[in-house]
This record gives sequence, structure tokens and C-alpha cells, in this order.
Amino acid sequence: MSTAAWLPPERTAMPPPRISAAAFCAAFVRVLAKVIAKVPATALAAVLGCGALSPATAAPLLLRTAAQDNNTLKYEVGARRKGICVEVIKAVEQVAPGLRFTGWTQPMSLPRIESALAEGQLDVFCALIRTGAREAKFGYIDVPVYTVRHKIAVRADDKVAVKTLDDIRKLGPDSVIIVSRGSAYASQLAGEPGLRLDASSSDPEVNLRKLMNRRGRFFYHAEGALRRTIADEHLTGMVKLLPAVFKEEPLYFAVSRTLAPATAAQLRHALQTLAEQGELQRIYASYKDD
Repeated sequence: MSTAAWLPPERTAMPPPRISAAAFCAAFVRVLAKVIAKVPATALAAVLGCGALSPATAAPLLLRTAAQDNNTLKYEVGARRKGICVEVIKAVEQVAPGLRFTGWTQPMSLPRIESALAEGQLDVFCALIRTGAREAKFGYIDVPVYTVRHKIAVRADDKVAVKTLDDIRKLGPDSVIIVSRGSAYASQLAGEPGLRLDASSSDPEVNLRKLMNRRGRFFYHAEGALRRTIADEHLTGMVKLLPAVFKEEPLYFAVSRTLAPATAAQLRHALQTLAEQGELQRIYASYKDD
């Protein structure tokens, strides 16, 4: 008999048992749950938090805004110093890397900016005086960006001395107050009886020229913007500011009602941080004597 006849038969390899995808996933989840249960909660939160906040995984939120035309103190994009609001925007981006502003190089008129905020075409704008009419259309971040003083410009040869709006009323109807169309100053003075206003132009340069051409006796505006425009138009020595301060009030970031509350909260936190660091005050102070 051949030796080969005594060899045991070869065992045929059995195929591995099949497992469904659903069963595999269920088993994987059970194993993963056991692993996670052994990880300290604080360590797990730190790991997940790092992943959530990683710049590589989270794109910054874009905030649509605009520049205000005819206000070089706030926005002067083509100059070496870009303006108070541009510097504030860049400072916000530094302390809140998850926020990015877009559109701040595109000038718009103030009435158009207000409409765009109300319609949700813009998300935010720096910086506006708070008025009842504006609050009916959009909101504000309650951290002052800077504070303005309302003052009056007159021709240098005008000997008038007024300290209040009542003093102007007493001068009679020929004492016209020039004020920028669409501004908070215009709406505030419009609510004062007995004053004659010229609000036909929104451009401070045009309004100063009207003052020089005796189309009004006073130009009512923010002190900083008046000083900047007088210097830019080479009117120093021809126009002066009266010493009286008629009002002092803060300017805030305006926000569209369509902006997500969580995003508005991030912006508020960034502005509050800059305020506490003194950065907002430093930026504004650096422009006061420009």
C-alpha cells in the first residue's frame, strides 16, 4: 500500500463568519463608548475644544460692513492712517481671530448704510450715535467706541458768542444753522423748536463752504470731524470753533437685527476687551489732534 494512502486528508480552511455593516458599527460604538468613559472629563473637553477652535477647522465669521463717505476721521482708506473705525476694526480682528470684517473699503452714504443695516444687507457698522429712529431699525453693541462733543463752527470774523440753543433762538430767523443731512445732529436739531436749519448737504466740506459763503451763520457738527475738515480744506484762520459744548455722547457699533446673537456676543466681548485694555481710547486719542 502506498504511503500516501496513510496521510490524513487536508483540512479545508473555513471562511470567516460574515458580519453586517450595522452590527460592525454597533460594536465599534460600544468599544468607543468604553474608551471615552475612561478619559477624564476635563481632558476630553480640552481635546474637543481645541479641535473646535482650531483655525484649520473653523473658518472665521465674515461681518459685512461699509465705510462712511464724507467722514475722513472715521474712514480714510487711501491715506496712511486709515481712520478711527478702520483701526478699531483691525483691533477687533486681533483680539477675536474668529471674526473678519469685509466691505470696510467700500464707501456708502450714511442714509444708505442705515437702510442696509435695517434690511440685513450689512451686518455691522462702526460707529453711530444712538437715536430713537435708528433703534427702531437696528440694534447696538453697548460698548462705546468713542465719545463726540457737539460744537459749532462760525466764520473767523464773526464776534457772536452763544453757549446754548436758546442763545441762537434769540438771534432771530436769520441765524441759520447748517447741519449735515441724514446725521444724528440733523435729527436732534429738527426736534428743537424755533431753529432755522439748512440740512441740504451731507458733505461736511460742502457745509463749511456754505458757511464761508454766508449761506448760514453756524455749522453744527462733531468737534473732531469739524477740526479734521477745517484742516483738510485749508480753512484754518478762516473758520473757528466756539468754545461751548452743546452735547456730549458716545458712538457705538450698530448691528443688524439679522445678525446671529452668538456672533453679536463675540463682537461685544472683543470690544469690551479693547475697552478694558484702553485700546479704544488710545485709538481715538491718536486722532484728536490730526
